[in-house]
Order: sequence, then structure tokens, then C-alpha cells
Amino acid sequence: MIHDGPRPDERHPGHVDGACGDPACAGTRDGRRRPGRPRSEAAERAILEAVLGLLSEGVPYGSLSMEQVATRAGVGKATVYRRWPNKESLVVDAMATLWQECPPPDLSDDRSTRDRIVEYLDTMAEIMHEDTAGLVYASVMAAAQLHPELVQMYQQVAIEPRRELLRMILRHGIAAGELRADLDVELGVRMFAGPIVHAMKSEHPGWPVDDAFVRALVDTLLEGIGAR
Repeated sequence: MIHDGPRPDERHPGHVDGACGDPACAGTRDGRRRPGRPRSEAAERAILEAVLGLLSEGVPYGSLSMEQVATRAGVGKATVYRRWPNKESLVVDAMATLWQECPPPDLSDDRSTRDRIVEYLDTMAEIMHEDTAGLVYASVMAAAQLHPELVQMYQQVAIEPRRELLRMILRHGIAAGELRADLDVELGVRMFAGPIVHAMKSEHPGWPVDDAFVRALVDTLLEGIGAR
């Protein structure tokens, strides 16, 4: 549900005229906006961390409110609305930060496509096993039926950029003659990534993926899609 943002002159709970600790407070003692840069990187980071903290602690997406986030972050509600117009956009941005530590593959060395795929899946499993990332992912999936738009946005912002890295590896493997020329890249992405997600979220929730499983998975699939 999209809420109307606060009025420009609204004071947040705990506001102290002329001495407010919120770096993006809407007003000062004489009602005029403070001079200088209105955005605060520290406040923004605190807000995003507050969202992740609340979701990872079990607050359902449907119950999460902008007021809760503001209180947890130690900022005024106006500060939150100034950056994000609604809860959906805020939550998606917060979740996207969990997946930023996934650098593009180095395709300039002489490693095999197999080794690159194994490295990609190891990194993927490591990120998903982190407490916050795993719990937030579970929270999003739990909301999928009632809030499909959230999952779609999460897919676009957090998942698709990571999948593109695997597509790059597979395309490079095709060009190098290591994979079949007629390989369906999209199907390949699902074949490699799907079992990792299933193992971590369905078979053994909270457990790390065994290194032997990742390597056996890659070797087995490569028998079918490797160049002949």
C-alpha cells in the first residue's frame, strides 16, 4: 500500500526545534529548511539496515511499516519518505544491498568454464548462507503469494544482475568451444542455480552447501552440455 508522504513542514516524533538530531529533519526553529546537502549517507545506510534487521527478525513484509523502519533507524518518518515514496521501493533497495558483493567473472585468464561455474556457485551459496541474506530471502518468498509485485521487483533488482554473471560465463564457454554451440543459456542458468537454491531453502534450510555437492552438480551437468 502506497502512503502519502509527510507534509513538508511535518515534525517527526522526538523533534526538538533548533537541536534535532535527525540530519534530514524537515525544519528548524524558524521553520526554514537547514542549509546544505539534504541527504545523509549515514541516515540512508541506517534506514536500509533497519529494513533488513526487521525482516530478518521475522517481521512479515505485510506488517512492516515505514514508522517501524524510522524508529529502528533513529530518524524521522519524513527522512524515510524523502528517499523512498513507499514501502515496496524501500524494501527492494534494502534487499539489493545484500547482493552487491558479487564481482563480474574474470574471463581473461586461462581457467576452464567448469572452474568459473564452480566459483560462481560457491559465491552464490556463501551469500545465501549469510544469516541476514538467508532470512530476508525467506521473508520475501513467504510474501510472494500476497505481494507478487515485491518478488518481481526483487527479481529485477537483486537476482537478474547476478544471473547475468552466470550467463556471461556460459556464453564465454560456448565461444571457447567448451560448451555445446546449441546450448540454451537461460536453461543452463536454471540448471546450475536452481539446485543450489533448492538445497539451501528446501532440503536443509540454514545449512551451508557442501563443496562436494557443488562440484558434483557442475561435473554432472557438464556431461550433458559440454562440447562433443
